[in-house]
Parts: sequence; structure tokens; C-alpha cells
Amino acid sequence: MEILRWKIEPGLEKEAADNYRTNYAFKLKDKEPLRIIKELTFDGVVPDITIKDIENMFDFVEGNFLGKKIAGVGLEVGSGPGTFSSILAKRKNVERVYGVEICRPIVEVLMPKVSEYILNGQTSKVVGVVESFDEMELPDESVDFIFDFFSLHHSNDLAITLKECNRVLKKNGFIFCFDKARPDNYEKQDLDELLDTEYGEDYKKQFGLPLDQKLTRRMNGEREYRLKDWREFLRGAGFPRTDYFYLNKTNEGGFLAVLIKNILSLLPVCVQLFAGNYLPEKRYNHKFGLEVKNRVYTKFLNPFRKEISLIIAHK
Repeated sequence: MEILRWKIEPGLEKEAADNYRTNYAFKLKDKEPLRIIKELTFDGVVPDITIKDIENMFDFVEGNFLGKKIAGVGLEVGSGPGTFSSILAKRKNVERVYGVEICRPIVEVLMPKVSEYILNGQTSKVVGVVESFDEMELPDESVDFIFDFFSLHHSNDLAITLKECNRVLKKNGFIFCFDKARPDNYEKQDLDELLDTEYGEDYKKQFGLPLDQKLTRRMNGEREYRLKDWREFLRGAGFPRTDYFYLNKTNEGGFLAVLIKNILSLLPVCVQLFAGNYLPEKRYNHKFGLEVKNRVYTKFLNPFRKEISLIIAHK
């Protein structure tokens, strides 16, 4: 597997080197690849997920939402140990995928192990890149698609990042994100409340942090955007069309709720979207909810930790 090291602003490189996830990556270097995937890609909260589960999810999204095949040259921003980059590269229509990650040991030490585990000898289809994804050393219009798994909202400047994504995307290319878009009716104080929420003991134990250390989501580089914010940033970056879908699990809630969700999941997506106009609006008892427009239920999301905002932008 080829590894590239693109130029990173010194301050940002030091910030990444000092981050607790970098130290955690070193602790995982002798672990089995599937353990690395579960612990680092999914923060240890989905112990039973398999590679096939993720492949099924990509098949579902490609077949129902993208309007075209996942094919050609791809790029994953904030790729971590390359789990999704490798699974995407495994697809027969994909030539190669650049997995861009700012944490050097994750790319240099963990990504080759994960890539070999998933691709079984075809690791040349993945290129690990140490970089911040704001100044990618790729030619204009050189990639066919870009993927994001809960990484773009960590960008220090989403406008700059998305403009860079637009630059490297070919005409008619697309970016698809498994991320989070908060409801449009949230005010600034709601978003601030989310950012100032402190991580609990389980999270700190997971990453070996002192239990008495204060760590808020804001301190951890989280940023919160409503759906309308995503649309505005993408439009400003040169993406004329953005599609949004709220992907929901079928295995949560009481017996009747689970039964109804599973029945709905059997319907074609277009029928689900139509039926959604007549379903009661989902109500949260917390502020961590996602925008519920265009709700779609699927069993393929069940192995994941939570629901997903699927954001698709077309160049």
C-alpha cells in the first residue's frame, strides 16, 4: 500500500500529534485488524459489526440514492485507519481510493493492516495520505467521488474544505456523507449546548483519559451544523444540488414501533418518502437529534450505532 505525506501546516500537525487519539492509535498497533476497526473507526460502540454489514450499507445507498455507480477514483476525507477507503476500493468499479487522514501513526501503522485485512492482497487500490484535506496535492478534477464518515463536521473551516473537495472532483462527480445535520429549527444556543456537553466516563475510559479531565465536544474539535448550514456551505463551495435523507434503524423502540419500521423498510425508498409525509414527526427527548426530513428506514443501518444524515452533493 502506497503512503503519501502531503504538506501540513506545522501548528495543525502538532495538534494532531498531541491528540489523545494518536496515543490511542499506538496502543492498537499490535491488535487484530477487526479489533482496530471496531475500536478506532467505531469508537468501540458497535462490537458486532462486520465488513459485510458496511458493504451492504454502501450497496443500499448506491442503489437508492446516488443515481450512479460508485466507480473510478475515490477519496475519503478523515479516513482513520482506512476502513471505509478499503471497503470502497474493494468494489469492482473502483480503481483506487485515497484515504486522507491527519494522524500520521493511524496512516502509517494501522491503515496497512486494515487494508490488507479487507482487500486481501489488493492493497495497491488504497493510497494512504497524511494530510488535513484542506490543501490536497491532487490535480483539479482528478477524483470521481468523495466519501465522509462523520469527519467533515470536524473541519476547522468547512467552507475551505468543501471548496477543496469541489476542486479535485471531476465534473458530474459527487460527494456523499454519512454525517449529522441538526434540525433547521435549532438556534445558536441549541448548537452551543451540544458543543459544551462533556464526554462521560465511558468515553474517557475507552481512550485512556483521566476521568477527572474536562473534555467537552467543543474541546474535541466537534462542530454543529443544521441542514440549512450544510446546504449553504455546499452551495457556496460550488455544488449546485444537494440531496438529503434521514436514514433510520428498524430495531429501536417498542414492539409495535419496531414492527412498523420493519414493514416500512420493505417498501421502495420512493414509497417510503411519500408515506413519510403522513407519518408523525419524530420527536427527540434530547438535543442530539438529526433533521428528520426525507426519513427512510433500513435494516442495513441496524449494525451501526445510530441514525445517519445522508448528505449528497453533486458537482
